[in-house]
Amino acid sequence: MLLYNPENKGRILTIEHPTESIPALMVFSGNAGQLLRGDIPTANILKAMRQRAKRNGVPFTMHLQEAGAMNSRSVGMTRLLEDVFGDEIVIFRYGTEETNGQVRDGMDQYIVSSRNLEIRSRSAIHLTMVERKFMRRNQRVALNTSYDLMLPGGEKMYLETTGFHYDLGLTPTSTQISRRQAIETRHGVEKLIQKDLGHHDGKAQIGLKGLVTFSGDGNTRGFIGTRWQTDRVEYLKQGLGDGVKEATAEINVTANLPHSIQQEFLEQKNSFTRLAGHVVNSAIDAIDVTTGSKWGERKLDHQFYRDFVINSEGRLVPLHRFDVIENNVFYNFANADHYFISTLFGYHAAEDEQMAAD
Repeated sequence: MLLYNPENKGRILTIEHPTESIPALMVFSGNAGQLLRGDIPTANILKAMRQRAKRNGVPFTMHLQEAGAMNSRSVGMTRLLEDVFGDEIVIFRYGTEETNGQVRDGMDQYIVSSRNLEIRSRSAIHLTMVERKFMRRNQRVALNTSYDLMLPGGEKMYLETTGFHYDLGLTPTSTQISRRQAIETRHGVEKLIQKDLGHHDGKAQIGLKGLVTFSGDGNTRGFIGTRWQTDRVEYLKQGLGDGVKEATAEINVTANLPHSIQQEFLEQKNSFTRLAGHVVNSAIDAIDVTTGSKWGERKLDHQFYRDFVINSEGRLVPLHRFDVIENNVFYNFANADHYFISTLFGYHAAEDEQMAAD
């Protein structure tokens, strides 16, 4: 069971799910830009992520976005990753040159994977531009990477991981943007799968198993006192395609909206805006204490997934052999409005596969 405790900064919050599946893969995602406001908190979180991946003993991938939050004290995400993980990982940075200008300067994104994942292909899909009041214009890109993943029994399978963005909100426009981003993300995934698997002899692909994961970096803004409705997440999931399941449905920890307001609506570093930010924080904290509820809550990012097997007709049909063993939330900082989350995926081996493994 996951317990929310504001004093849990610096810890890994975990939800364990009852399952008999075998650990197969960890997928991390987060907004590194918020973390890069300070190197020490970022390094501590990355160390915790590495520790958890080693404990589970499975391959892992990460989708990170810098989001333009670099400051003079930061050594940069590549340096931090190398310092923590050494040569255990492969780092690929998506910047302006790698995406033909789709990723703007200062909005770099990273796909990181452990070396026991063999990389097959990469692609970047341009998503709908998002406009928000009081904020900069945000350019969105879905990043796809495909791999060869060894199942616990030694069988090779196809893996594709996608880092994308969504903008769940209270207005019809936000809902439409969210759906459209999800649909564009799905089309990019399908295109890469066809590129990887469609150019080979169809008979050679029969029986090949596959897993697709979607790590959504959400921007879920709203008014004080608003909780995100589950129907908005359902719209997002429907846009990602039939058979998509949510891997993080039970994560209830939320980011801190008062600090987010201070960071993003009152970004100017002068005495007046700092005072205004403190007033906003104090007011919302007082409401929380008075009402006994978290009026400043914001929903975390989400992860989704689907698995498939290629049938005799060359179609991708649902496999239903992957599930979620545990979810994690990594954080040890007070003022960031994004956490790192991860999912440990498990694989249910068939009896004949299990016997062969034994």
